[in-house]
Amino acid sequence: MSQEPYTITYSLEEVLKRIEDKIDKQSEMTAQNIQKLEDKLDEKINKLDAKLDHNTNQLQNQINKLDDKIDKQSEEITTIKATLQTQQPLVQKIPDLTEKVGELKNWRQIVFVVATASISGVIGWFLRGGNFKP
Repeated sequence: MSQEPYTITYSLEEVLKRIEDKIDKQSEMTAQNIQKLEDKLDEKINKLDAKLDHNTNQLQNQINKLDDKIDKQSEEITTIKATLQTQQPLVQKIPDLTEKVGELKNWRQIVFVVATASISGVIGWFLRGGNFKP
């Protein structure tokens, strides 16, 4: 069982040169793959930045619209408050008026209530346009 020795026909220099070439080729391929990945990452980051800018602009527009609406509502609230303050003396007179109506005799109370209801109905009818549509 003896084995015959192997003979190598290549010089050590050639073998090392081939190994070096393969390493260089592998390094070049790795560098290319890394560059491709970096390019893809840059592209994705740019797309995300664009989307983020777009969404930020939309959000800012919506915030501005909400601010405008809040300002309008604040103005309306101040108008309503002013109206309520001007009507406050009228509201305070209601108990006095009911007391005076209560002092009237029964038939006068009925006539007064019917007259008030009739006048209110006619005014409402005119405000609707004076027609009989509901």
